[in-house]
Amino acid sequence: MDWTAPRPGPALLFCPGDRPDRFGKAVEAADAAVLDLEDGVGESRKAEALSAVTAFLAHTRERVIVRINPPLSERGRADLAAVLAAGASTLLLPKTESVAELDAVLAAAPADRPVSVIPSVESVKGALALESCLDRPGILGLGWGPYDLAADLGLLAVREESGAFLSPIRHLRDRMLCVAAAAGVAVYDSVTTEYRDATLLERDLHEAVALGMVGKFAVHPRQAGAIRSAFRPDPAEVERCRRMLAADLDGGAFAFEGEMVDGPILRRARQVVAAAERAASARKP
Repeated sequence: MDWTAPRPGPALLFCPGDRPDRFGKAVEAADAAVLDLEDGVGESRKAEALSAVTAFLAHTRERVIVRINPPLSERGRADLAAVLAAGASTLLLPKTESVAELDAVLAAAPADRPVSVIPSVESVKGALALESCLDRPGILGLGWGPYDLAADLGLLAVREESGAFLSPIRHLRDRMLCVAAAAGVAVYDSVTTEYRDATLLERDLHEAVALGMVGKFAVHPRQAGAIRSAFRPDPAEVERCRRMLAADLDGGAFAFEGEMVDGPILRRARQVVAAAERAASARKP
């Protein structure tokens, strides 16, 4: 089975599954719409949401991700069967805590169609189990949930006064980043739920980009433009990296425009150029 689906993003916009009037708008506003069957939908409306999402998938699948309920739950198994039958190709798996959840999705995937997954780390147990989860095929990226982590840790707040996440949340996030890097899996930043706070969104985006994340989930269309802008490499930096790579003749250390360059710096330059090429091929806002 081919598991080489293109990476979505950088702006992934959540839309409640029981609001079909917003589905098309979400697809247009962001690089991908995340049609939500889990936390964004009340229990009494989950069946209605599943019907709405599968109906939408019948005619629109491009740039659509579906967040199902946990795949080992009765509700999640029903979601999985229905959205795969409707043609979904990318699934967001909430509150992932074991490799069994990924295996359940792989077992349900059609033999003739690739299905990609984005597991999400939202509990301490999930963070500690991550190493065993990222060796499965079809993992398109990794998400995380600081607000869920705060609740699981019993924290009375999520952020410091500066806007930074509290240290236990940062610890689990940083551990997740290390495990993902070792597995070669890209990481998407969590939502900034305070969607009216442009300063906080800018802070979160600056940190996510600096930490090497590849995109960010959004809860409001107004966040999509800022996310795209933040993850778009600076043209001057891209051109400098291109010149640097062109100047590399034998892989050894050399002086380049006032900087001593060697292997690690060249590797980062290649990453910058690759990010620019992905951005250039992505759908324009």
